[in-house]
Amino acid sequence: MIRSYNHKGFVLEVAIESSSRLVPSPGEVRYLASVTISRSGRPVTAFSPLSIKNTRYSSFTSVEDALMNAHTAACRLVDELMRAA
Repeated sequence: MIRSYNHKGFVLEVAIESSSRLVPSPGEVRYLASVTISRSGRPVTAFSPLSIKNTRYSSFTSVEDALMNAHTAACRLVDELMRAA
């Protein structure tokens, strides 16, 4: 699953993929988030692409959690980049 968001002139592309076996046990499916931040169609090389992880685990328990955390982290990185400029 891929979602794109606009934030302060940047495009934040969040890709989510599942990390599980072919037939997972209940509660065993985890989700990974990867973020690409671009401007004018080109990735911002200072921090793109990124893998976003949960603070306690290397993956998330739901797609929604992965999307929200990756989007929030990408927005914070863009905000920091804009403040530093």
